[in-house]
Amino acid sequence: MLSKFWESLGSNLAKRWIEYVFGPAFLFWAGGFGIYTWKTGWQEMLTYLQGLTQLQQGAGIVSALLVLVFSSLVLNALRFPILRILEGYWPWPFHYLGLGIIELRKKFFKKKYGQLRELKAKESTEELSSAEQQKLSELDTWAHWHPVQAAGLLPTALGNIMRARERGSERKYSLDAVVCWPRLWSLLPENVRDDLVDARSSLERMAELWFWGLLFLIWNFWTPWALLIGLLWMVLAYGMALQVTMAYGDLIEAAFDIHRMKLYDALGWPRPKNRAEEKKMGAQLTEFLWRGTMPGNLEFEHPE
Repeated sequence: MLSKFWESLGSNLAKRWIEYVFGPAFLFWAGGFGIYTWKTGWQEMLTYLQGLTQLQQGAGIVSALLVLVFSSLVLNALRFPILRILEGYWPWPFHYLGLGIIELRKKFFKKKYGQLRELKAKESTEELSSAEQQKLSELDTWAHWHPVQAAGLLPTALGNIMRARERGSERKYSLDAVVCWPRLWSLLPENVRDDLVDARSSLERMAELWFWGLLFLIWNFWTPWALLIGLLWMVLAYGMALQVTMAYGDLIEAAFDIHRMKLYDALGWPRPKNRAEEKKMGAQLTEFLWRGTMPGNLEFEHPE
């Protein structure tokens, strides 16, 4: 048993070491070193490196590895605030920029939902043309990744995707995902939790990758090519983050769709008997979890 433990520990350490050394930090520092070498001259750099003693070369390699690992650890610890920035929760004074972007998004939002309602109304009374059917499908997909109300909009696409899926449980069952999720998490089957952990880890890695692209703009003081590379890096990383966010958001909503009754059972609350009752009881359950307020007429059964 101990041999398997050490084997597992060794494989995890090796995996982490590979991520640190050959992850986005390596691309950032290697890119900066490549740009510096290109500006100073490859032959000059080669001559300089060949003039170093073996001790100096070894110390340089060790120092480079330490810089890679330390910078990777720092950015790894900052994944959550970076992700919050990508979601559109911006600190002062960028908060006001976000409000301006939201106002611009509201005009586009109302136009899109207006077109969607028109096509839905037409679909119920007459057959749509192929072009209209295609437009309806596109609008349905767009609406799935946006909040239902304009008041819920955020300044970024990633933030709107997350908010739309987080509020899906509140819209359908009156269960606030932010309040209920920590409790529901412990009740989920292991395979569901594994899928959610993998999706969340992928999302945080994409957020970190995007931030390394932002940092790459620092090398712009050596060459303007760094600006182009950094912007392209950020666009690609953000695009991948959007795809991961869609999968992660759907998994969160699916967890409520399938396993929400476990939350009632674990807390000793009676299960709702119909949709109308579930909306009412979901709001009461959320209120209880958030503020500890329990309705007086509730027939509470302590879970065994």
